[in-house]
Amino acid sequence: MGIAYNSMFSSGTTAVEPDFIFELPDFTASCEDARAGIATVFSVRSDLCSKLELKVRDLKRRNPRMPKRQVSHLALVELITEERDCFPPQEFVLQTDLGDGAIAIDTIASAEKLRAKRLLAEMMETPAETAERLAVREARTDAFTVRAHGQIVSALLFGRE
Repeated sequence: MGIAYNSMFSSGTTAVEPDFIFELPDFTASCEDARAGIATVFSVRSDLCSKLELKVRDLKRRNPRMPKRQVSHLALVELITEERDCFPPQEFVLQTDLGDGAIAIDTIASAEKLRAKRLLAEMMETPAETAERLAVREARTDAFTVRAHGQIVSALLFGRE
């Protein structure tokens, strides 16, 4: 199963119930502080809950034969790695029982070590690679903008979205 969170999101002084119940994948962390920290982050940050749900759906779509628990474990590891600064800073190990005696184990590097790796990768990047990475990021942004404008024009002219 997992840990179900009906998270409360703060809006000024009043709390508002979300429209969904988020289920955090069932996992074990190498220390209780890390597990509690991960659970706390997901109970407070609705955007990370949504990102995890999207990652799980995407992994399921790309790997239809992969067991659900393994998909959830991989999505959680991927999200924690991408959003490392939001989670407990120490290095920890995530472990998920996949059933039938199989276990998925991944080590999440400390936030400091991950920042150092990213900085080193950026420093080792050639100017051409930097320009290419920035161009790809800019092209994605432009594509989203063009699509949004097209939808707005279509809605205004033809009354459809």
